[in-house]
Amino acid sequence: MKNVPSRFSLAVRGLAAAIPLRPYPPTTTSRGEVRELKLNILNRRRSVPHLGRKLYHMAMGTICFALYAFVLDRHQALLALASVGGTFVALDLIRLRFPRANELTLRLFGGLMRREELKRLSGNSFFVLGLTLITFLFPRPVVLLSVLYLAWGDPAAAIVGTLYGRRRIPGGKSLEGALANFAVCALATLGLALFHFRWTPDHALLFAALGGAVATVSELAPLPVDDNFSIPVLSAVQLSILLLLMGW
Repeated sequence: MKNVPSRFSLAVRGLAAAIPLRPYPPTTTSRGEVRELKLNILNRRRSVPHLGRKLYHMAMGTICFALYAFVLDRHQALLALASVGGTFVALDLIRLRFPRANELTLRLFGGLMRREELKRLSGNSFFVLGLTLITFLFPRPVVLLSVLYLAWGDPAAAIVGTLYGRRRIPGGKSLEGALANFAVCALATLGLALFHFRWTPDHALLFAALGGAVATVSELAPLPVDDNFSIPVLSAVQLSILLLLMGW
């Protein structure tokens, strides 16, 4: 555990070095840079894998998973989501209300943003809202699996689908991406069931297959809401129904 802080520090320093900070309020030059950032975001194609964003979401989801699996109980997790997560959501609302705050956000995080986030809440806020909801409503095993499905399954589907997707399925997504999502989430479910939940191998194998299917259905569902909210919530609902039907 002694190596964790030093690695985290190096990661933070590397991120800070990559972010071009400049004096604020913005000058004419920086306003031009903001316009250029907006154009870059608007021209960003879904057919090209947004690796930086996917890696960022994988890291955030994995950190949240680890905290709830090994550090925090349910009450502590809800407090953390209300305080830390609530602060992020509040800042997101502020930057949508005040143009200068939005410009600063674009300069700092424009490389991670999608076009729809220019005028609405970011994926981070939807993730916080979804995670808060499922932590409040569902038991720990369901929450942990649902977070992993978003953190690992969704990026796997997006990266494999954009790079290698050839066969389209209803909804416009690729069969290859869906299979990648299924494989990653089934393996994640198997590992968690065997080594964290301490389930028997036969129960773990069965639930791994079901978990992969749940994650795939949640990622493919064509809902009019950000997938950072819909994937964990849909996954939690389906997993709870499965556990109830199987009597586990």
